[in-house]
Formats: sequence, structure tokens, C-alpha cells
Amino acid sequence: MSFVQELTTALGLVLILLIAGVVSVGAQAQAVVDSSSTSEPKKTEAAKPSLATSQNTESEKTSEISRDPTSSKPVAVANTPTAAAKTTSETSSPVPQSTPTDKWQFQFSPYFWLAGLHGTTGTPNRSVQVDESFSDIFDSLNFAFMAVFEARKDKFVVITDLEYVSIEDERATPGPFFSDVNAKIKTFIFDPEVGYRLFEDPDKGAFVDVVGGARIWHISTDFTFGPGILPGTQVDASRTWVDGVGGLRGKAALSEKVFLTGKFDLGGGGSKFTYQFFGGGGYNVTQNIALIFGYRVLDVNYDRNNFVYDMNQRGPIMGVGFKF
Repeated sequence: MSFVQELTTALGLVLILLIAGVVSVGAQAQAVVDSSSTSEPKKTEAAKPSLATSQNTESEKTSEISRDPTSSKPVAVANTPTAAAKTTSETSSPVPQSTPTDKWQFQFSPYFWLAGLHGTTGTPNRSVQVDESFSDIFDSLNFAFMAVFEARKDKFVVITDLEYVSIEDERATPGPFFSDVNAKIKTFIFDPEVGYRLFEDPDKGAFVDVVGGARIWHISTDFTFGPGILPGTQVDASRTWVDGVGGLRGKAALSEKVFLTGKFDLGGGGSKFTYQFFGGGGYNVTQNIALIFGYRVLDVNYDRNNFVYDMNQRGPIMGVGFKF
């Protein structure tokens, strides 16, 4: 068979296949038309639809493709029940705004520390030994103010602890060279710190913070020594120094009302060494007011610039916390 005959035969087969395909597509289109015309009478012959069926039918009718009079492109009108409900919900209900969880929270806690004072203070050649219980200190107390202020946002916290105590003690030990001594001691301690929350379990009311900052001291002493082996004399001195400190603090709830709390730090720099420990508990009177009880120890050893303040303060502590 020549090439021309083979080409003619192939074209004939292709033509036959195209005609068969057109006939098949036409038959399928006719079947679809027949099916639509057959189902339409069934709808008209059905019983009277319910209100919901009527609404669905109306939605189906209005969802037909319409044409924008200003445009030649068809526009689909989505009026199915689901789409209509969704459109109504989106237009009538505003999107809820998320409430920020990182607002600043504050707490102010004035407290009273029933501390005794134990140690040595003064100058190297004119120092006194102080060993006074709280009852002794209370009798000698001129003025005291103590408070903690805390500000927290998310995982970050700022804490300031302020303590000012002024006492006048006539029972301090003057040493072997004097008959007596009148000791006036003023102590100012300011402790600003920042912290970061390492662990928190809101369900159990527990957290652990790492904290660090500075402890600023200002100590003022005024000693009047009575005559003994040596003649009477008066010595006054004051020093200011700063220690860097760091530590941990935490809290754990035992119940909705009762909780445990504690703090520990240590450091130095201006002094040779300083440390602090507080452990106690509290009771939530209301959501924003709590009573706090515990025991606190504050120790420092400063011996520089011809001044000695090697002192340990310890005793019960009680306060009230106000959240806002």
C-alpha cells in the first residue's frame, strides 16, 4: 500500500471517530434535558411544601446566575440558606476583640518587722556590741516605715523594698573602757530588683521568679560614751554603700484562701557579704487583699572606710498586701 493510500485510510478512521464522539455527546445532552423535564412535573405534583421547604425552594431559585446590567459577565448570587446565614452573621455580629493578658498588675504591701538587732557597729576604736531583742528595740524605737511595691507584666516583675528604722538604745555594751553608751542608729535600706518568671502554674497558684538588683544601705550612728577608764566622748559616723544581690522568690497556694510564700537572695560589693531570707504564708481576705505572716533574716558585714556595721536583723514579720 502506497503512502497516499495509508494517509487516506488514517484520515478516514479519524473522521469516523470524530463523528462517533459528536453523536455520543449529543445523546448525553439529550438525556440531561429529558431528565430535567421529567423531574419538573414531579415537583409541581408534590404535596404543598412546608414553610422551611418553601424557603429552601425560594433560596434555590434566587441562587440562579444573574447578569449585571452594567457588565457582560455573569454574577452568581449566593442565596443558599448556609450562605445567607453566614452573610447575616458576618454583617450583624461584630468580630470579638481579644482581651490582652499582659496588662500591668500592681501590689502594695506595707509591713512591720518585729526584728531584733545583733552585731557590732561603730568605728574600729569606738564600736559597740548590740544584742537587742525586738521588745528591747521596740522600747527604743523612734520611727519605722517598711513597705514592698511590686509591678508585674506578663513574665517580668519589678520589686522595691523600702525600710527605714530609727532607734535610740541605752543598753548597748560600750566595752571595758567606758561606763555606758547611748547609741542612736538610723538604718535606711532600699532594695530595687527586677525579675523574670521561670515557672508558673495558675491552676495551683504557684510560681517561681528569679530576681536580681541592688541593695542600697545608708547607716547613721551617733554614740555617746559615759566616762570610765577613759573620759567620756561622742562619736558619730555615717556610711552609704551598694550591694549587688540576686536570688529566687516563689509562692504556692494550699487552698483558695491560704498560700505559702518565700524569698532568698545574697550578694555583696559594697559590703563583704549580705544575705536575706524570708519564709511565711498568707490568707486571702478578698481577691485584692491578703494578710501576710512570716519570719525574716537580713545579714550584712560591712567593714570599710574606718566604719564597721556587722549586723544581723531577724524576727517575725507581718503585713497586708493590696492588689490593684
